[in-house]
Amino acid sequence: MSANSEKKRLLVSEAISMFRESTAIIITDYQGLTVAQLNKLRRELKKVGAKYKVIKNTLSKRILKEININSNMESFFTGVTGLVFCKDYVAAIKALTKFAADNENLKIKVGYIEHKSYTAKEIKEISKLSSKEELIAKLVGLLKQPVYRLAGALSSPKRKIVYSLKAVSDKKEGK
Repeated sequence: MSANSEKKRLLVSEAISMFRESTAIIITDYQGLTVAQLNKLRRELKKVGAKYKVIKNTLSKRILKEININSNMESFFTGVTGLVFCKDYVAAIKALTKFAADNENLKIKVGYIEHKSYTAKEIKEISKLSSKEELIAKLVGLLKQPVYRLAGALSSPKRKIVYSLKAVSDKKEGK
């Protein structure tokens, strides 16, 4: 077995594991982007735990067949194709659509999120959703609010008694 075929087999197994481990895969067309712009995109996606990879279209199609992903996806593997692999897809899609808005040469073709295909338009709608962290923060805020209100209500009678005693004390001192 040649070193080249061993290298290809290793590349295929790495790509298959990335496809399987991701909750979302976004297919993009990056034609016209410079190397510096692609590196910037990779850095932005890395900040949110996503990876941007360029994998040959024929290899990507073969992987789709091997792991039984929607065969309709194969038609999007034409031209210069880059793939976003991510677990927190809302954060990754936000970063990707923000970058695409600033760099018109990056085009989102389609996405495969949690075993379902999404169009570019649907992906842009997903980018408007709150991230997981934002939703958790909102939930924690909502859960804390009744506790604060209860604490305020329970301490209110004590305050009233203290103010009343102070007023009585002030009245007696004034006489």
